[in-house]
Amino acid sequence: MPVLLVGSPEPFRPHLPTWRQPLYLHLRPLWLALEAALGTCQGRVIDIGCGLQPYRALLGPGVTEYVGVDREHELTNPTVVGSAEALPFPDESFDVALSTQVLEHVPEPYRALGEAVRVLKKGGRLILTVPGVWPTHEAPHDFWRFTRHGLMRLLDEHGIEYSELKALGLLWATLGQMTNLELQRRGPLRELIPLVNLVCGSLDRSRTGEDLVMNWFVDGVRAR
Repeated sequence: MPVLLVGSPEPFRPHLPTWRQPLYLHLRPLWLALEAALGTCQGRVIDIGCGLQPYRALLGPGVTEYVGVDREHELTNPTVVGSAEALPFPDESFDVALSTQVLEHVPEPYRALGEAVRVLKKGGRLILTVPGVWPTHEAPHDFWRFTRHGLMRLLDEHGIEYSELKALGLLWATLGQMTNLELQRRGPLRELIPLVNLVCGSLDRSRTGEDLVMNWFVDGVRAR
């Protein structure tokens, strides 16, 4: 019987986990970064690859409309069914484009980012997260991982000026989270997960550099 460990919600959806949960090192920094950014959004928001719309509740009072786009699936709840690589909207339709952990799942991320920028008004805001290190998931629809330099090139080529391009989860958080994913499969050893969270979370605050990064967070604007 679990003593410290608390499981993830079922069916799974992104959430703000406590140190007792298996995805603490992965999801908590993502959630907190998105919470801070989304609370200041204004106008029309498009959520590209919205899933079950877990971040919609974080949007601030200045948002006038939310449009979630995704394919039809048991774990999606789109307001508009569509593809990230061919968004069914006119140019410059939205004030904010949000896309969280989506670009790794599209065969052509350059094209998908181009579509996000196309439907974004000039001066509009792009809020983006992508993985740096993560096991294969949703196979066979899992194609890419990203580095700071790769992201900078994508953003620069699409005319995005970013005020933030932040690493979320460095060496120790990444190693700890990969360990926890394996411990989840190991019966009684699952009880070690909260301890791994506490130790690796503490070590990660020493800022070890960006050779190993779990996720990236971008907050920028369309400059052209």
